[in-house]
Amino acid sequence: MIYKAHFLTVLLSAAAGLTAQAQTEITLTVTAEQRQTVTGFGAAALEHLMRPIDEVSIIRKAYEPDSPIGLNIMRMEMSPNTKGDITAADIGWDTPYDWHGYLPAVREARKHGAIIMATPWSPPASYKTNESTTGGEEIGVHGKLKDNSYSKLFTWFNTFLTYMQNNDAPVDVVSIQNEPDWWVGYSGCEYTPDELQTLVKNYASRLNKEKFGVRLMSAEPLGFDPRYYTQLMKDEETAKHIDILGGHIYGAYDRLENLATAASLAAPLGKEVWMTEHSINPPERADGLRDVPTWKEQLEFVEDVNECLVNGANAYVYWYLAKEWSFIADGTKYDTSKCTDPNYVRGEILPRGYLMGQFARHLKGATRLVTTTNLKDGSDTPGVNRRFEMSAFFKGDSIIVNAIDTLDRDFTLQLTLPCEVTSLHRIQSTEEAVCAEEDIDIEPGTKFSLPVPGHSFTTYIFRMADSTALAVSQPKGGRPADTAWYNLQGQRVSQPTRGIFIHRGKKVVIP
Repeated sequence: MIYKAHFLTVLLSAAAGLTAQAQTEITLTVTAEQRQTVTGFGAAALEHLMRPIDEVSIIRKAYEPDSPIGLNIMRMEMSPNTKGDITAADIGWDTPYDWHGYLPAVREARKHGAIIMATPWSPPASYKTNESTTGGEEIGVHGKLKDNSYSKLFTWFNTFLTYMQNNDAPVDVVSIQNEPDWWVGYSGCEYTPDELQTLVKNYASRLNKEKFGVRLMSAEPLGFDPRYYTQLMKDEETAKHIDILGGHIYGAYDRLENLATAASLAAPLGKEVWMTEHSINPPERADGLRDVPTWKEQLEFVEDVNECLVNGANAYVYWYLAKEWSFIADGTKYDTSKCTDPNYVRGEILPRGYLMGQFARHLKGATRLVTTTNLKDGSDTPGVNRRFEMSAFFKGDSIIVNAIDTLDRDFTLQLTLPCEVTSLHRIQSTEEAVCAEEDIDIEPGTKFSLPVPGHSFTTYIFRMADSTALAVSQPKGGRPADTAWYNLQGQRVSQPTRGIFIHRGKKVVIP
């Protein structure tokens, strides 16, 4: 009840009229106009390059139904190694793992309904021009797919999918290539957009989608480089093979604009867009340690997730699952003098894990709603602002509004909703208390004045008076191409019985 008392105190203070310096008013209007459906949130089942996590207790903490992190997508490497007889020298660094290495993590995640996504950093060395699984940057030789290996790649995918399926760890999504536009000294393979086009057009039909129930993702370029998906989507012969457009948002200044462009191309074709890798971490210091993430850096992560969603992403997949700047601690050394949380020990859920949960626990299966605001900072995207960000969704009988404030001042959010609501549950994260939850007493209505503290991430979950007020139309922004059934937590359901489920991108009520 302490948080409710604080809420009422701030609300009364705002009504009494605080100074403009202390209290800023921001308006947000949530419309009934729908965009993409959110498929989910995830991370790579890694803690080091490219070491799979084999402790199922860590996987369980991130994926089980009552997990405070709430992930439902797992990314894994489709290693070029297959039989466990490849040495560290063969692949360029100390990670001699084969497909077998991921079985414990995949099995545990699937047990909790997770969607499994596999990405090759490199095909087998014999398929490549440099005869190595590395990208070749370390020796000055570009590693690319040999001309006579184009016909082999998707057959190799089938071999991998067969292995995983036969070992009770089937895969749901396969990507063509991790960062095809980046020449690296570790595992990698380069493609030009034209080469990718040729590969998909001539050989993607060899991927046995029906047998494995798998969806094909385009390559995952840095900065969502539009060259790697524009050609694919505008050519009917290649577009028919691609189910998901993938990409990373490292580096490029226009990465979010590129993501939005991908969504605009994918949506009319009923395809999805996934942001499949990003990491926000403190830099390594000269002494080899890293500082524990500051609250400012934690809010940067929150903004990162929100900006991807606002720009049309159906899924957000972080890099390492276990790391001191991620969701679960891996036990790596860090500067304990900078640590404000005593739980930075291996296997403990970190503050960033709870912040991810503020999205993931509530937005899987939700549909984004278009918003308008009085904020003017040069941004053409509603809800994206360098100082304050917003987003809104609906799911079942709820409207969910996120408010992220990165400045050191309080403000009042003047919120208008598209239909009447009758109750409010608030989840608020500040540096002092992460994910503090409480029910707020409200009068039924559509307009609300909500006080929000500076440096905070707040999620408002409103219950609609009429659960059919925002009937699901076909959202703009992609819909799942698979035929599986998912519950509202984003978990796969083999035999749906009574309740509300997601099927082919639509909500289905089974009485």
